[in-house]
Amino acid sequence: MSASLIVLIPVILLGIVGLFCFVGCILPAYEADLPYTQYTGKTVLLNSAIIAYWPLGEAKDTDPAAELISGNTGSYIDSTTTPSLYPWPAFVIPDPPGPDVQSADAPGAIAFAQPGLVIGDAVQPANDPAIITPCVVVNGGYVDVPFNVKFIPPKSFTIEAWVRAGWAPDAPLAHRFVLDSRDFNPCTGFGLLAKPDENQSGVYHWAGVVGNGGSGGEGFTTVTSDGPAVVLSSTGTPASTYLALTYDDLTQTLTLYVNGEEGGTKLTSVVYMPNSTQPLWIGAGAPYVPRRPQEPDVVGSPLFPFVGALQDVAIYSEALKSDVISKHFKNGNGLE
Repeated sequence: MSASLIVLIPVILLGIVGLFCFVGCILPAYEADLPYTQYTGKTVLLNSAIIAYWPLGEAKDTDPAAELISGNTGSYIDSTTTPSLYPWPAFVIPDPPGPDVQSADAPGAIAFAQPGLVIGDAVQPANDPAIITPCVVVNGGYVDVPFNVKFIPPKSFTIEAWVRAGWAPDAPLAHRFVLDSRDFNPCTGFGLLAKPDENQSGVYHWAGVVGNGGSGGEGFTTVTSDGPAVVLSSTGTPASTYLALTYDDLTQTLTLYVNGEEGGTKLTSVVYMPNSTQPLWIGAGAPYVPRRPQEPDVVGSPLFPFVGALQDVAIYSEALKSDVISKHFKNGNGLE
């Protein structure tokens, strides 16, 4: 073999290796460098335990609130645009259930197609963080999803949502439900909410609640975040928050995660009884309020209205592990 050929062989091999690296290394590296994950398609819908998912990206209240797993669509209830559904003030209920109910008045409004909360759900194929899927902003308006056993996990579960709290710091102290699927006496079902701090006026903490089959106040078990207080966007800080509540039936453990962190918010020896009759409400609470006798086909006005932005409400039929919860938070923020 000539000396010149010996010299050329390494050069040719290096070129071949470089070609393979270009085809097989550069393109995947480019994909990996994209921080926006299309949260809906690649994080939520690919989870084998998903049983219900409402993105809440509709453009107007005449569109149903689409549910992408089994078609459990909801109706947007906006008393400012559909007064025939609400011929009374939006959140005024005669004789609310119990003297200690902390609710607040609200106009019953919903704003549609608002700037989204989930940065990792950039519109494809642009993958531009400035163009992300929209959300709704509620102020007493809410989503009514009729009861369906398909989205009611009988044992272990996870419920999650992306939110932005928007009530004023000096607003009346009240529970603010992100979602509520509970019944009362016996107490069943689950919910996610912000609740006032008992010791600090104007301070709220995120919480999760499940019905344990009992009655009255003792019929619900509540786990409350011991981490940072709820940040109100009305103060000028547009903070998005990822919430997840898990229940593990085998260990009877109820865990609340805020922005992917458990933060010690866990209870053990918790009994959970599934709701078997009441609808799911997103953006308000107390679907168990009795129907009005003068209008038996209409559910009474809801309590505990949320004020702020809501997006990507999901239900899973298992208690997602902490590393999966952390991944959802990171994917939703375009961090992985």
